[in-house]
Amino acid sequence: MRGNLSESLTFTVPISLEAHALAERFRNKHRNPQKAKQVYLNTLAIFAVQFYLRCMGIQTSWEESLSWNPVIQTLMDIADLEVIGLGKIECLLVLPNKKFIHVPPEVYSDRIGYVAVQFEESLDEATLLGFVQTVPSGGELLLSQLGSLEDLLIHLNQLIDNVSSADRLHQRVAGAQGIAWHEGAIKVKQLTHLSQWFTNVVDASWQTIESLLNPQQQTELVFKFRGTEHTLALKPENSTSSMHKGKFLDLGRDAKSQQIALVVGLLPVSREEINISVKVYPTGGENYLPEELELIILDEAGIAVMQATARNTKSIQLNFSSEIGERFSVKVALGDVSFTELFLT
Repeated sequence: MRGNLSESLTFTVPISLEAHALAERFRNKHRNPQKAKQVYLNTLAIFAVQFYLRCMGIQTSWEESLSWNPVIQTLMDIADLEVIGLGKIECLLVLPNKKFIHVPPEVYSDRIGYVAVQFEESLDEATLLGFVQTVPSGGELLLSQLGSLEDLLIHLNQLIDNVSSADRLHQRVAGAQGIAWHEGAIKVKQLTHLSQWFTNVVDASWQTIESLLNPQQQTELVFKFRGTEHTLALKPENSTSSMHKGKFLDLGRDAKSQQIALVVGLLPVSREEINISVKVYPTGGENYLPEELELIILDEAGIAVMQATARNTKSIQLNFSSEIGERFSVKVALGDVSFTELFLT
């Protein structure tokens, strides 16, 4: 799947077979043909908005949205998508050849915004037309009233700043009362394009292994791919066959540092597929990872597909293959502190 941002600042999303399968699954739960069709189209609209937000590095949780519940689907015309930590976005279906959108009364409130989604007749792709923060009280929203998708991103970043400010206020109040407080600020992250690493296009936050690991750890940097061991080359002349980068993550809290190193290794299999290995190491002279540290691989839908937990462990490694164009996330968590890195193969 891929999305294309056009000159008119719309965003076109190809609707995958998986999205249609989910829409069909929901549709089959409703006997009324009109309701079944409504649920089917709403599901595809949500998929399109979720795809766009994930491309922008914004985490969502469809499963925690009301629209995921078949009972709520029956009672309401609803297509909400939960943006983690911020609130619900309503995905508004735009019918063909219409210049306005009928907004259901049940979604007039309790929304951080509304995104208009229009489909091709074949339902093979959807176009996100624009965004508004609020809808008219009468429920008729003209397409000409839509703001741009850039407005949506600005709005979400403002909400994130507000959440961060509120966390800092709570932290100050808690500190004055002698209560420990963890600042769980939400950050909008951009995707890390892994295949670009082979052309030396690497974000500055990703460092060389030499700058992250001590000499002993470097010599032990062996990644296993499909049952075979492959030592990632530390010499530049061998970088075309494999690639590895890393970054420091601080999982400490209350001013106490708990730093670890996250290392991602790449080994091309073909033009369409890359073997990926994700590994975490202790730093700062520590020989073992913090107890109960978790390393989790999540698929494009945010579902955990691989997971490992440190228990008297020197390092953790998870290995998998990914096709070019696929998206996934890596989450490193220790207690209530976590980091999530978003990747595009």
